[in-house]
Amino acid sequence: MSLMSVTLLTVLLTGGVSIRSPYETHLHQVWDVEGSFFVEHRHHPDQEVVSRAVSILWSIGDFCWHDGFHYQLMRIAKACVELDPTFSQAYETGSWLLDSYGFSKEAEALLVLYKDRNPDRYDGYYELGWFLYRKGRFQEAIPLLEKAVSFEHPPIIEHTLAHAYEKAGRPADALAVWQNKLKRFPKDPVAERQVRRLKEILQKGSRSSSQKM
Repeated sequence: MSLMSVTLLTVLLTGGVSIRSPYETHLHQVWDVEGSFFVEHRHHPDQEVVSRAVSILWSIGDFCWHDGFHYQLMRIAKACVELDPTFSQAYETGSWLLDSYGFSKEAEALLVLYKDRNPDRYDGYYELGWFLYRKGRFQEAIPLLEKAVSFEHPPIIEHTLAHAYEKAGRPADALAVWQNKLKRFPKDPVAERQVRRLKEILQKGSRSSSQKM
């Protein structure tokens, strides 16, 4: 086990009090969230230590969520993403809580961290793009949402991109997104409705331009 892992776990779980690490090569019992509460082990790879620590912390966080200890959960979320930079739920829950309590800059910074630490997945780009979209910062959201849909992603994420295009004054681009969705899912009622609506908007705009000329 690395010195960094031991140090970080000590600070998180003991408040900085120096203790002997139980993760040594002798036979010992460790706390386990699932199954039997105590399980015998001889050796723990760093990743297992981190995974167990995150699991325990997030279980405490679940209690904090349901009992209204939201500030404590914000701290737990931050600790979890430092231990496991790929832990999506901690970034998303942490940023949502921070924003809900008025810490919008901190919420955005956490999502930027999410994106930067997970550059090969759609999640971080989408969550930051959706955050900016909700704040009315459509032009800033668009590149992030475009990047999100370049990875394997749930189709509904394209809806946010289309709405961002339209809110930013780019109805033709929004229409292209919906048409692409409809091509892949011919019976999608949402895509059908949006294609029809945007075509009417663009046609009206074209007629207005012709009349002015």
